[in-house]
Amino acid sequence: MEKPKLFRDPVHGFIKIQRGLLLNLIECREFQRLRRIRQLGTTPATYHGAEHSRFGHSLGVMHLFCKLASHLREIGFPLNEEQLLVGKISALLHDIGHGPFSHALEGFLVEGRKHEYWSCEILRGDTEVFKKLSEFDPSLPGKVVEAISGNPRWKLIKNVISSQLDVDRMDYLQRDSIMTGTTYGKFDLDRLLEMLTICGENLVVESKALPVAEQFVFSRYYAYWQIYFHKTTRGLEKLLQATWKRAQYLYQNSELPASEIPRMLLPFLSGASSLQAYIDLDDSDLLHAVKLWSYADDVVLRDFALRVLNRRLFKPVAVPENAPFDFSEKVKDILKKCGYDPRYYLLQDRTSDVAYDYYTQDEEGQKPSILVLNEHGNPVEISKISAPIRSIAGKRQVGVYIYVPDEECRKEIVMEINKLR
Repeated sequence: MEKPKLFRDPVHGFIKIQRGLLLNLIECREFQRLRRIRQLGTTPATYHGAEHSRFGHSLGVMHLFCKLASHLREIGFPLNEEQLLVGKISALLHDIGHGPFSHALEGFLVEGRKHEYWSCEILRGDTEVFKKLSEFDPSLPGKVVEAISGNPRWKLIKNVISSQLDVDRMDYLQRDSIMTGTTYGKFDLDRLLEMLTICGENLVVESKALPVAEQFVFSRYYAYWQIYFHKTTRGLEKLLQATWKRAQYLYQNSELPASEIPRMLLPFLSGASSLQAYIDLDDSDLLHAVKLWSYADDVVLRDFALRVLNRRLFKPVAVPENAPFDFSEKVKDILKKCGYDPRYYLLQDRTSDVAYDYYTQDEEGQKPSILVLNEHGNPVEISKISAPIRSIAGKRQVGVYIYVPDEECRKEIVMEINKLR
């Protein structure tokens, strides 16, 4: 038997991949593309070490799935052969549909279509991934799509990979903490894995491991607010989105020539995108476009592009969530007085609306709650037996910011906000 392929990982040490289907999938162009997709999008503007890619994270999630599957087998809850195969592949490919800068332009390149949509399209479309899966088993692409999409048939696999307590979060919290140089997302990973068991089709934490489950939840909470929701990171995301929308408007109104647009981006500005066009797209294409647009004739597009390239970011202003109706009009007046068109130079952000979520009790049934065995051996939702978790799970925290182009504007707006207090 051939030796496995070794990937040296900054989080998990050596990740071993046996020769065969999994390694063949890793070598596909669609998976190799993930090397060119930043895991944390615009976060390097805040934490300069956060240059890692979706490639490493995807390997890490599969690695943790395998570790968890081994643990479950040892304690008497083995996954069957089909679950094990579909689970490994789903863990490996769960993020294969991410676009340039991950979440930064999600839903903007093609309106309303997020990475989950593209992941499923890659799995069942004319791709190398589809061919490798079909050669192994013609039914395999459909099974993996079902598992990733949450088909009840694969409920356990879905919960292991994507729930409130899953190997996806376990990997990215550790990985993102290491790469940002912070400790916000750190928790006792080995202990948590060893303290998981199965109840029905749900992962459940052993009662004696409540403290490590609490640690996991709070690591998520702090990581979200200090890394993923960081106002500088979010500000650059909003600026990048504004740059894209301006370029799209100009192109569709024949004011931005095709010669100033990278070939790979043209289908998305024209609204004629396809799966193959999406697969061709990565971070380098967007960066190339921004560099080109820094010389654009349009004053707004040129200014936005230069700001993105040179980190001349808009200034954040924290805003009361329920500010009076006329507050936005006062902000617009201040921008006009400072010489800025508020249609372009007033960016708004609500962190409760972004793709990430720290732990909250699931009221909409979208993600299973974290379950812990109580003293009687019955699974209960974690906030029912943990006062610390209850303190953050009862209500979703909302952060509202506006971003304006310079310090003079910011100071005047802050004065207006102070009048509201």
